[in-house]
Amino acid sequence: MIYIFCAFETEARALIDRYKLKKRKSGKYTFFANEEILILISAMGQENAKNAAEHLLLNFPAKKEDIFINLGVCAAQSTYEVGKILQIAKLVNEEESHFLKSVPSSIQSVSCFSAKRPQGRPVNEDISEMEAMGIYNYIRPYFMAEHISFLKIVSDNFNPVRLEKQFIISLIHKNIPLIDEHIKIMQEGDSDEK
Repeated sequence: MIYIFCAFETEARALIDRYKLKKRKSGKYTFFANEEILILISAMGQENAKNAAEHLLLNFPAKKEDIFINLGVCAAQSTYEVGKILQIAKLVNEEESHFLKSVPSSIQSVSCFSAKRPQGRPVNEDISEMEAMGIYNYIRPYFMAEHISFLKIVSDNFNPVRLEKQFIISLIHKNIPLIDEHIKIMQEGDSDEK
């Protein structure tokens, strides 16, 4: 199973359509699934993301070969253009930092500040977002390190504005070939280990 976590349905919409996933409910959470992929919508913020991850794994237990991906938008330094997809290799917040295994795909690896609230100014890391640390701290005991990936698409360069839904959908849609390649490499890495 490929578990994909998004804060908002808007971030998931392009993949829901691409993989023809069916909408379902589990407790207070909305998810979209077929036999191979499950996308859960967590809501914004680290605590919401952690709670959704807990719900997911209690109701849909992970197996050794399962893959976990967090997909969403982020703010980035001005050196990263809007629409660029990035994978998190270093995850930090005010209290802790973690180095994650990078997938050897075409997606560039970056450092990420996982904030508790939106950042209106640049941080010391390449990008900033609001869910990854809450998710990572909960899911890491359940998935192999090489089966965890955080993909973020640049939505702004620390000039937060209200993003239109269609704009976010188009950012994700434009990156579907790279997302598909990334997932395939993660799956192939798993078959190499068997």
